[in-house]
Amino acid sequence: MKSSKKSVLSIVLAAVMALSLAACGAKETGGVAISGESLDVNGIALRPSGEAGVICENNGFRLVIPLEYNELLNVTPGTDGDENGVLFAVAEKASVEAAENQGLDGDGYGELFAIGRISTDELNKRRCYDMSWQEVFAEDADGNCYMFYHPTDVRFYRETTEQMTADQEQWTMLNGWAWEKACASFIAENSGLTALSYGNSPLDMYLARAAYQHGTHYTLGTPEFGEVEPGDGESTRTYVERLTRNATLTLADDSETPDGEYVALSFPDEDHRFDFFLAPGGENYVRDTWDGGESQQLFKAVYADGTTKASEIVMEWYEESLAVSDADADNGSSAYVPDDLIGTWAEKYAHRGVITIAKGTDGKYDVLVEWSASAYQRGIWEMTAEPFGEGGEIAYENGKYLVRTFTSDTEYTDEVQYENGTGTFYLNSAGEVMWQDNTSGAGDDSVFVNAG
Repeated sequence: MKSSKKSVLSIVLAAVMALSLAACGAKETGGVAISGESLDVNGIALRPSGEAGVICENNGFRLVIPLEYNELLNVTPGTDGDENGVLFAVAEKASVEAAENQGLDGDGYGELFAIGRISTDELNKRRCYDMSWQEVFAEDADGNCYMFYHPTDVRFYRETTEQMTADQEQWTMLNGWAWEKACASFIAENSGLTALSYGNSPLDMYLARAAYQHGTHYTLGTPEFGEVEPGDGESTRTYVERLTRNATLTLADDSETPDGEYVALSFPDEDHRFDFFLAPGGENYVRDTWDGGESQQLFKAVYADGTTKASEIVMEWYEESLAVSDADADNGSSAYVPDDLIGTWAEKYAHRGVITIAKGTDGKYDVLVEWSASAYQRGIWEMTAEPFGEGGEIAYENGKYLVRTFTSDTEYTDEVQYENGTGTFYLNSAGEVMWQDNTSGAGDDSVFVNAG
């Protein structure tokens, strides 16, 4: 990185080193120390751990580049509107320059990592699929998650093989810092952040789909009590978070497979099943089975708290789902009727959408959906729905969707997008409204809770 403070760097560095020596000497000789506090001097950071670095700032966030790497790196601040919310992108300077010397540009030469910020909703969507180039490492209290983006191939570049060989140690050193220390340093430098991690194994992806992809077909079951379909309500999301948050799935040898009973989490449409073993001492072993049982792999879940037991969570989830299923059976095919949908329902996570359902004429229902896109623009859906099936659902075939743009507090223009939308509204097992929008998918991954 080229620091804008080069003119004072040597002076500040001397002061930093003097303070650092004083701090080290204080333990043995009673010299003047810095009282265990961090120190910032003209863009240079000195930390009690002995770390000294150049402070990079963007959008209120700080990234500290160790002084010994400062001249070896390019740090580029992110820009607004980037879909990955990049705050800082870091690359090895020599690789960038070598590529430029040969007329190569824009292909990520020297790329080490980037740090970005996205919403929890966006992270939950990504967790349903392969995330091999990105990892979440922190969260804040405002519903934001912080990502460590990294290339999936080696971006080390030099003009000659001899130069590649000579500089390999430098590249390895920079990668060591990037992978082992950059995220922890970022959390320490920015208040309000808490460490967070999710895995991206097949189990993690399937669990995320069960929780955050509406309509995912899956079952929980045991040989003794049979199968049940829990659905995708808030209860499911709670269990999925308990199973996946700050957890790592590691490969285990088949010889470690526990004996005895297990709870099976099955995804029949994808021919995938996960067996959670119940035997004492084996509660964190999970068997992944696919291809009709022809292929399988044993894993062990490792939780940061050291106490969580995966099969206990899955058994609790299964037993609760059985109880709900039995209660529904006692009340007929569904515990809900269409009139249960009447009311105002607010979007649970993004807090930008509102559904209003009112009793209409001839046994039908008038529905209005309002979704804020910005301070000046709003999406509006209007439809008339009627009872559908036996599950308390209502369906529509005449949905009108328009975009309303405000030119003042009271004046606006409407631009109709379509007038033949189709879809359904229904209540999940937790009594929350789900919207299946067949035309544009506007209701995908959204849950609406009662707001009056």
